Amino acid sequence: MKNFNLVAIVVMASLLFAGCQKESFTLSGMAEDHFFLKSGNQLMPITVAGNVDSKKFIVLIHGGPGGNALVYRNKAAKNIVENEFAMVYWDQRFAGNTQGNGGNTHISEFRSDIKKLLTLLRTKYDSDIELYLFAHSWGGFLAPYFLADGDNQEMVKGWIQIGGAHNYRLNDSLTHNLLLHYGNIELAAGRNVSKWSEIVEWCTQNSFEGIENARKLNSFAHSAESLIEEVIEPESDFNFEQIQRYAFMSNETNSIASKIRRINHATYANPNSDQLFKIQIPTLLMWGKYDFVCSPGLANDIELNIGTSDVHKIIYPYSGHNPMLNQPEEFWYDLVDWVKSH
Repeated sequence: MKNFNLVAIVVMASLLFAGCQKESFTLSGMAEDHFFLKSGNQLMPITVAGNVDSKKFIVLIHGGPGGNALVYRNKAAKNIVENEFAMVYWDQRFAGNTQGNGGNTHISEFRSDIKKLLTLLRTKYDSDIELYLFAHSWGGFLAPYFLADGDNQEMVKGWIQIGGAHNYRLNDSLTHNLLLHYGNIELAAGRNVSKWSEIVEWCTQNSFEGIENARKLNSFAHSAESLIEEVIEPESDFNFEQIQRYAFMSNETNSIASKIRRINHATYANPNSDQLFKIQIPTLLMWGKYDFVCSPGLANDIELNIGTSDVHKIIYPYSGHNPMLNQPEEFWYDLVDWVKSH
């Protein structure tokens, strides 16, 4: 039975891989292209969707590790952004629907993958297209880690940072402080007392230091967002078939593999803050006011340390860690306006 299941999975994966190959790329009009980036043992799926005539490509560096790019492709993204620009939905190594048996998981490999991705896009679509990095959460570490290295930023027209964890240790300390701050406010107001009591008690008795404490804080941070009345509940409107387009069961297995391999542990030795002065490209910071996972204080740190004066910050008052879901129309229209002006 085990052998039969293994053969079935291999056959299905092979068929899906073959079915998703695309010999030509859309060079004008509206694209809906699906192809792969091969890096080492990893085959990483890419969807390019939207207006390629604009010559502006928004390259999504998704959250995780082990996340999925297509979950960002909600109705608002398609209707607002893809009509104006081309969106690039790329699943990272050991993430989403990426396929492959093993491979290096050091953060430097992710940086190399981004460079290969940008080179591939210019090769296939045109050398004069303008590329913008759209980085969220864990992707918000990878983007500045890539941009501050060598001359990589010369490949990119602008950096869009959304609730990104560019400095993991700072992030943990800010999350710890934010949970205490709002926890005490909510307790004083008598809202969700049992849940906030647990959070406040733990944060009072424990520091933010250490991997285990960081995991606990991250868990509390996701829970806390749902306890704030002002945060708008996201509407789930993405097409589940999009997420499963390429590979059977890969989302779950990649997510598990990312956790087992502890991909993000190396981030603590690479805080990025002391490298931000190297980044000279226009930067847009988009944050939810109630982002406990990656506190708005991280945006302040970027403003303070980045090397460009062309930096703009937007705080969404009814959003948490995912303003593109909490306030989708405001978020995407703000992004479109900024990209048009840059």
